[in-house]
Amino acid sequence: MSESKSISLFTKAIQIDKSGEKNEIEFFVEGNYILKNDHVYITYKESEISGMEGTTTTLKITPSSLNILRFGAYNSNLEFRGNEATLTNYQTPYGSIPIIINTTLLEIDLRQGEKSNIHLKYILETEGEEPLNNEVIISYK
Repeated sequence: MSESKSISLFTKAIQIDKSGEKNEIEFFVEGNYILKNDHVYITYKESEISGMEGTTTTLKITPSSLNILRFGAYNSNLEFRGNEATLTNYQTPYGSIPIIINTTLLEIDLRQGEKSNIHLKYILETEGEEPLNNEVIISYK
């Protein structure tokens, strides 16, 4: 059995390049929450603010992992597991980019019917590029 409802989602993403320059994006979106087989799925449409307009994003959340799945103009399955590295291909309108995600922090605080929070830190590596430090804070209710 599954539970479905509309939610408000807040996301703050911070990226720091090798020179220490910080790029920060914050946005609120309305999304759809589904609880199915002890997994939380949150789906929402990306906007111009995120730079991925025309893409639908699904967050698949378990107590120990987070997957960010994107379909549309940008296609990817980014997998985050505490203190683990994962490999994936990031599909853009310009081609596929292999990336390594080194998760350094993953805190998931799920509270049914209350505000839930996810705090994520990771290093994104692509061939020929300097690694980028990222931090993402997600909350929804």
